[in-house]
Amino acid sequence: MRQSRFVNITSYCIAEYQFEPLNSNNFQSDDYILVENKYLGAHQIFNKDSAYHTTKNIQDLTCVPINDNTSVYLDSEKSINYLDWDSSNFTVTDLGNKTLVLDKIRFHFISGFDFTDFKALILSVKNIENDSSKNIFTNLLLSPETSANVITYNPKPLFLGSGLYDRYIDILIPSIKNLNEEYRTSLNPNSTFAGLITPTSEGSKGFIYNSQILVSIGECGTRSIIKTQDPTLYYDSFQITEYYEATLSQSNEFDLVGAVVNESTEGDYIEFYLTYNSGFPDELLAILNRRNPADDWIVMHQLSVFEQVGLDFINTSKLIVFQEDKFDEPNIFRPVLKQSNIAISMSIDYIARLTNRRNGEQIIREASYTLISPKKYGKSLVNIQLQEAPQSHKIYNKIIKNNFEASSLFVEDPTLYTSLNPTTSTQVITQTEYVPVFFSNMNISVSNISSLITTADSSKEVIFGQGQLRFLLTPFDNVIKLKVYTHSNKSKGSSQIPLDLNLTAAKYRLTFDTDSGKISVDHANDANLDNLSTGVINFKVSKKDSEVISKSIKQTVYITSVSQDGQETLIYTGEWRRPNQQQDIDDAINKAKLAANSTSSIEASLSTIVEKLDMTSTPTFADGTQIDLTQEVAVVPMVNRFGIPNSRSINVNYKNVNK
Repeated sequence: MRQSRFVNITSYCIAEYQFEPLNSNNFQSDDYILVENKYLGAHQIFNKDSAYHTTKNIQDLTCVPINDNTSVYLDSEKSINYLDWDSSNFTVTDLGNKTLVLDKIRFHFISGFDFTDFKALILSVKNIENDSSKNIFTNLLLSPETSANVITYNPKPLFLGSGLYDRYIDILIPSIKNLNEEYRTSLNPNSTFAGLITPTSEGSKGFIYNSQILVSIGECGTRSIIKTQDPTLYYDSFQITEYYEATLSQSNEFDLVGAVVNESTEGDYIEFYLTYNSGFPDELLAILNRRNPADDWIVMHQLSVFEQVGLDFINTSKLIVFQEDKFDEPNIFRPVLKQSNIAISMSIDYIARLTNRRNGEQIIREASYTLISPKKYGKSLVNIQLQEAPQSHKIYNKIIKNNFEASSLFVEDPTLYTSLNPTTSTQVITQTEYVPVFFSNMNISVSNISSLITTADSSKEVIFGQGQLRFLLTPFDNVIKLKVYTHSNKSKGSSQIPLDLNLTAAKYRLTFDTDSGKISVDHANDANLDNLSTGVINFKVSKKDSEVISKSIKQTVYITSVSQDGQETLIYTGEWRRPNQQQDIDDAINKAKLAANSTSSIEASLSTIVEKLDMTSTPTFADGTQIDLTQEVAVVPMVNRFGIPNSRSINVNYKNVNK
């Protein structure tokens, strides 16, 4: 779990540095480039360009400094890259693919800030090498060319101090703390990543151990052009007119301070509190207040409740609590949702501030909690009046009606649900049986929009039928994203609409069939990726599980629903493929496209035939029965009483994202 530290850089920007802990196993693989800058005697790293990239620290968003005030944009669209054109002053080394732990730096921008006040902003993170030279871990250019690719609008704005921060830029860089520790403890420091990015003629320099990290913003007031001998080739440079820098320590005494917000295990309410060394903070507060009798440390709690209605997160309430005592127990809070009848989920953003009232010093920690189907926190509580003493009740999510024939002799209560069979003159008793089943034999299709699928048409989703899905699984962390559809049959063709997965309280599971047994992955419940009301659901497959699965000869995968009593029902089957089996995936995509085109062609032909029919006469069957063609006939899928379609009526959209 990353630990966040906030540092104020300018009046409009706060940097949140999210440190990965030492020995973290949250690895990500990427291709890295090392640039040796002879202008400044410095090193710089960034990732290679790619169509889908989460680090944002890529060449096409980067600039390189050529003096203390000027940087040149490395525009990938140039026919000759600037680093190649100015090769006498830059040495470029391809470090290849590296698997590293990454830190995240989030630059928060205050609401109302206008980026057009400058020609560009340069966001940088640097660390100091052992010879005091700087190593640039990122030098991101925020300009009109790059802003659309880097700025994210925060649906849940951050409240800090008196400011509201509603936009941010996330950048992922190698974890400086973990790189230093690996270099210090390795038997061969030169082979570590810290050694590779601090090269010397004798080996490597490494970094000053536990040196402060430099986070900066450069405001560029001037933009100019560097001309070449080719009149069609030029490069954009930016001159920094104002420079702001802040420092962050790699470790401090507050590393063990955290924050927790969660639903209580003892009732329907929320618990929130500051933590110290995974416990309550009473010991920490006592230590801090004993150091200086003039100090007065308290904890400020800020909670913001968001209700998700459709795709929108609506901030419906805020709560600020000042805690001066009872630090050895959790604080409790029960939210009241204003739109609980239509809200898909509820999330609570929690900010805990350890504050010294003597001088205003603050230590800030963040946490969040998300609850799916939060109806129990609505304005009114439902009271059920029982005629007798309270007793246990079981509620299931599907009703199946079985018909049993019996004579009237066995009908004890005439008020039972009965219907008279006119041919046998016997009573048909309808018995209602509650069964914990959600799906059974569903025909699911998959729309594969993975960026790893080279044949996929980016403008049209590719739909796979039952058992036809082929997707890529790497031996690293994987996110499998699915979108479930249901068929909507009409008189003039058919269409597919998203299936609302909130219809029941079922859980969803992805199961891989391997040589050593089945590996199951439960639904991740990630509010940033899921949208159950539109059928979007995702599963996160850890690197540990992916390594076992990728070694298996068996390649079948199952999607199932799990009822509240644990009964598991099959929804869909498909197959995964290794990276070297890309052709299988491409073939499956082409086959699905051909099937879709054929279906569309047949439906179009049938529609044309129907329109050309002479509707003046009334067709009849052989027995003389007439067909009234003036009435439109609609064919709809069979559904149960909860609106869940029967078999051959479900489709799924698939997305795989490698971290």
